[in-house]
Amino acid sequence: MRSVYDPAADDYSNVAGVETRVPFFGSTQAFRYPDPDRKNFSYMSTFIERLEKMGYRDGETMFGAPYDFRYAAAPVGRPSRVGDAFFWALKSLVERASGLNGGRPVVIVTHSFGGLLAHQFLVRQPLAWRRRFVGRFVPIAAPWGGLVRGMQTLVSGNNLGLPFIDPRALLRQGRSQQSSLWRLPSPAAFGAATPLVTTKSRNYSAGDMADYLVAIGFGEAVGPYESRVLPLFGRELPHPGVPVTSVVGVGVGTPERIVFPGDDFDVTPFVVAGDGDGVVNLVSAVAVETSWSHGGEDFRMVKVSNMSHNALLVDDRALEIIIREIQRAD
Repeated sequence: MRSVYDPAADDYSNVAGVETRVPFFGSTQAFRYPDPDRKNFSYMSTFIERLEKMGYRDGETMFGAPYDFRYAAAPVGRPSRVGDAFFWALKSLVERASGLNGGRPVVIVTHSFGGLLAHQFLVRQPLAWRRRFVGRFVPIAAPWGGLVRGMQTLVSGNNLGLPFIDPRALLRQGRSQQSSLWRLPSPAAFGAATPLVTTKSRNYSAGDMADYLVAIGFGEAVGPYESRVLPLFGRELPHPGVPVTSVVGVGVGTPERIVFPGDDFDVTPFVVAGDGDGVVNLVSAVAVETSWSHGGEDFRMVKVSNMSHNALLVDDRALEIIIREIQRAD
């Protein structure tokens, strides 16, 4: 499952000899259960079922745009074979969904990292296209400025919620993902000097990310981070040019600072918690609130108290808010 960054091609790909595909594009079937053969964990099934009770039908009035979570997109002008293909497919899906429904604009609803992808997709389309085809953008739990947890997983690994799996067993695979660098805290949201990771001899802030990557033995990521990530997230994110309702969870302890007792990153650190949804820090979740609220743009930020990252998709309080915003556009 590793991906490979080729500095000469300046792009990510599968390991040689490995082919992958993303099934069910265009259908919400991909979002119901991560493993369709073992329905012991639901991702968006509760949300989708709620929409179905309102009359939405898969492939008719409700569509899905799944993607390979290992990849992301690159700044305009840099190669991104997987990202460009996804954006092309998403644009075609939006136009098809609109055409199947009398030319009405669509509502794009995303969760977590999907919000960053959809935002990049929108800002790259002509403004006339956006206003013609997109009635509202509803990002849920979007990490606009990255995550402190993103720095931690590059050291400790991430088992993706899989039981009985040591997170460090997936460290090499996790580091190989282009999307792992998108999760790093941005200076625009966290500031360039606020300590996020602390060791005995050094503090690392969002402005010290290159030094941090070298310190943890991941220096090969400095190039793609500086050329493919910072140009996208190192400054304020532009408004996507369509009505937006950002729904975020607050009031849940979220890793805010990672403290290592010495200079060894192979030991278990002490985690200082702050506000957020358990995954996305509050400062990241609201990073766009001030800039997107100005200039006469249609923007709403809804904070749901005591709501965790994934609970936003299953809790009745959160779902009522999300569905209300969908209905607002419809």
